[in-house]
Amino acid sequence: MNCIFCKIISGELPSARVWEDDKHLAIFDIFPNTKGMTLLLTKQHFDSDVFKMPVEDIKNLSVAAKILSEFLKRGLGVERVAMVMEGTGVNHAHIKMYPMHKGEREMEETKEIAFFNEYPGYISTQIGPKADFEELKKLAEEIKNKN
Repeated sequence: MNCIFCKIISGELPSARVWEDDKHLAIFDIFPNTKGMTLLLTKQHFDSDVFKMPVEDIKNLSVAAKILSEFLKRGLGVERVAMVMEGTGVNHAHIKMYPMHKGEREMEETKEIAFFNEYPGYISTQIGPKADFEELKKLAEEIKNKN
């Protein structure tokens, strides 16, 4: 398999290993956007769309993320750790863990509002413009009717 995360897990490629258990490995991201940004990988190769994983494996990954967050909080002296599972970048199930250093807990007001009708290749957690409540109800009904 030509998966970079599988090669890291097997030891074929180097990594800065932070934490692991029998099913997961946590490594520091080599392209961090904050100090201590960590990737929590499943040792078994799964598709990066984690919602395709068996439920038990998703549960195990979530518990591992909880344990890792406490580990990072103690080690980095932060109060919170954010996590993202967008399923992009490397096609291997993983969670991106972001230590929220002092001052990062409060959302800053910005002049630019990030809102996308379609996925542009990245995710923003910044709030967008206020939605029309009637449009939200209509969208909810459309989704319910398709299920």
